[in-house]
Amino acid sequence: MRSVLYRFPDLQQFEQIVGDPEEGDLELGLPAGEVVADGEWVLAIFELGENRRATSAAACASVSPEGARLTFEPRDWRRLADFARTEAPRPGSMPDTDAAALLRAGGEGQPAAPPGIQGAGATGRVPSPPRLKGKGSRILVVDDDPQIREMLTTMLEAVGLAVLTAASAEEALERVRSSPFHLVVLDWNLPRMTGIELCRTLRQEPELRDLPVLFLTANASSQDMVHAFASGADDYMVKPFRAPELGARIFSLLRRTRRSAP
Repeated sequence: MRSVLYRFPDLQQFEQIVGDPEEGDLELGLPAGEVVADGEWVLAIFELGENRRATSAAACASVSPEGARLTFEPRDWRRLADFARTEAPRPGSMPDTDAAALLRAGGEGQPAAPPGIQGAGATGRVPSPPRLKGKGSRILVVDDDPQIREMLTTMLEAVGLAVLTAASAEEALERVRSSPFHLVVLDWNLPRMTGIELCRTLRQEPELRDLPVLFLTANASSQDMVHAFASGADDYMVKPFRAPELGARIFSLLRRTRRSAP
């Protein structure tokens, strides 16, 4: 599936466009320079704001004398509108209080962190607040690097999340099949089965296909991002990352999941 890239530097502009469509109007004009064939299905990727937070949705292209447009399914349009509502900042506020807690725990101004993470202390551990055993949403961190697993566990438990880890896709698949999780933070480069293959497997299993997946990977090319979203990813971040942004994205996905639950 080919991709079409939309960029919205202003998150609130994106929120206005997808949040209040006219009845039956689930369409967007094609970005400048993009060409599609009539009836072609494409993957629309949306990069939003200065930090280029990303989401995606499949769309069908239509070409008429008035120009080319992409038409979205109602379910996908609602998901875009939900993403806009959770991501668009409100004046004078951080994205959420949980992200603010992560900023205090490991934000800017801290000494250098181990490779792949920005915003941790020199010991490789996130400083205050003190480590807590999380009792909130259950997060599965999948990464073959033990240092990354420990760092993410410390960061996320510090804001009340319950974190389990897996060193391989096979181990992760066993965990999600045996007990419920609210989110998977997934590395691309894993031994044997890759993160992409794991994501595809999750989307093929009825009980797991709606489980949110956030890729956290060193694969930084736009084609890698397209590949991940086409495989079913809900969000994509590149290492090295900053703790506040990771926290904002995780809690955004968790909020959207809670709202869509029956």
